[in-house]
Amino acid sequence: MSARLTARGWGALVVVVASATLGLALGYPEGVGLAVGALLLLIVSFFLISGGGPAFALALAPPRVERLSDTVVRVDVEAARAHRRGLRLRGTDSSHPVVWDATGVHADIPVPTHRRGPVSLGPWVLERVDPWGLMRRRVGEVEGVALLVVPRVRPVSLAALPSALADFGGSAEMGTTTFATLREYVIGDELRHVHWRSSAKTGKLMMRQYVDVTRPRITLVLVAEERAYTSADEFEEAVDFIASLAAVASSSGLDVEVVTTSGERASHGGGRSTAVLDLLALVERGASGVDTRLLRSNRATTIVVRGQGVLGWWDRIPAMSVMRP
Repeated sequence: MSARLTARGWGALVVVVASATLGLALGYPEGVGLAVGALLLLIVSFFLISGGGPAFALALAPPRVERLSDTVVRVDVEAARAHRRGLRLRGTDSSHPVVWDATGVHADIPVPTHRRGPVSLGPWVLERVDPWGLMRRRVGEVEGVALLVVPRVRPVSLAALPSALADFGGSAEMGTTTFATLREYVIGDELRHVHWRSSAKTGKLMMRQYVDVTRPRITLVLVAEERAYTSADEFEEAVDFIASLAAVASSSGLDVEVVTTSGERASHGGGRSTAVLDLLALVERGASGVDTRLLRSNRATTIVVRGQGVLGWWDRIPAMSVMRP
């Protein structure tokens, strides 16, 4: 694409015209000299940005980032070594210089993580600009990226959790196992599970196969009523806290279901669940009706997370514990 003047370049052009006009009309050689100098600077700027072929760039963004984290979107640029100077990414409201170091040619775009929810960055225009910012030339385009800002997951000690939940932590076997079927012996099977009668009939070692039919489950209820919190910051702390509880509970071997009083639900078992984080990334504080399903919760396996605000119907939810961030 052809070179274009920037706002500063248009200002320099105005200086050229005005200085030349006043210098010639009033007989001031200084004005003519200023006009000639500014014109030469514009000509040099034009030649500096005219060289080099097109450049290519690709934005690499993680699908999810934690709230308040220092995260950047890296945009890798492919350009000839002789034409790397003066490259920048220009968006709708900001521009970012392209640098080259030991890791390659790239630009780093900071991600606004001060609040949860979906974030869109870009698209950007890849430009070559002169050192004085007088002219620019488009050499490529970069597609925008979308990512999700999820709650912070902080370390939570099992000692800080209700005893009913902490008792599950670190147990080697949880839930109830029951006989499911018979199968042939494989190396590593425990001989105490050999079914001798079937082995005698088949002439092979037959093993009892067991499955877990009652894996422990914990339900975490997030109160999303605005009245239950004294401030928006307190609600954000509650969202971070319930995400942290879900992480430590699932890592302890529990199946976890996260429920909000406004009706959203997500569950998972083992490890960190993206479904739970995605739900908590989008939950908002507001008014909601009475969810009668929560009023029939199992007290022994339910934890309610709420703020320091007023009491409400959510305080009648059966729970082993009511926790505050």
